[in-house]
Amino acid sequence: NCSSIDFTGVTNIFGNSYSFVALKKDLGQAVCWGDTDYGGNCSSIDFTGVTDILGNENGAFVALKKDLGQAVCWGDADYGGNC
Repeated sequence: NCSSIDFTGVTNIFGNSYSFVALKKDLGQAVCWGDTDYGGNCSSIDFTGVTDILGNENGAFVALKKDLGQAVCWGDADYGGNC
């Protein structure tokens, strides 16, 4: 349920089979919702500098920071959520 989420400033929304992430690229912030075991909790992730996000069907996300040559992952560690 995303009814309590403030989507002001959201530039992109990404999803996998179990959860979603709304990226506020200009602010370096994001909010996630859905199944917390599969990427629905991203409160510990630093989204500063994130340029792209990809979610896979198995419940993991990767956020790419192209300009820094870095990535951060979350979600199901067995399917890419631990990089």
